[in-house]
Amino acid sequence: MAELYRTAPLETTERAATVVVHCSDPRYQPHFHDFLRQHLKLDHYALVAVPGGSQFLTLAEYLPKFSWVGWRWFKFLVGITRPERFILIAHDDCLWYKDGRFWSPAGDLRQQQVRDLAGVRAELAERFPAARVELYYARLHDGRAAFEAL
Repeated sequence: MAELYRTAPLETTERAATVVVHCSDPRYQPHFHDFLRQHLKLDHYALVAVPGGSQFLTLAEYLPKFSWVGWRWFKFLVGITRPERFILIAHDDCLWYKDGRFWSPAGDLRQQQVRDLAGVRAELAERFPAARVELYYARLHDGRAAFEAL
């Protein structure tokens, strides 16, 4: 019989109270998880990790079907978790933003990412007024990530 890996027992609840959205870039994954668990003290949260992070919620004009699916995921997560908090994280050197496949990457990419985060924050505040929205921007340097609150 194949060996099974079993996790340590954890107390979990159905309700996560927090929804986190960040990029799926593997260079940043351990840093994101460390930041969420160690700094923000989150052990239990609903997670959406996709290339470009919350940028997928901003594409209503360019890719309406893409944006529609993103908002459907959000509505589903909100329905099952009833979150009090949303955490959106963007990061430096985002390959999704640099690719420019769905828009023209003119100007400063960080500024575009911050604009997109602010736009998603405004939309979340309108759709889910009872929840607070936190924005962060991460940068890697010497194998460590620094997270800036926006």
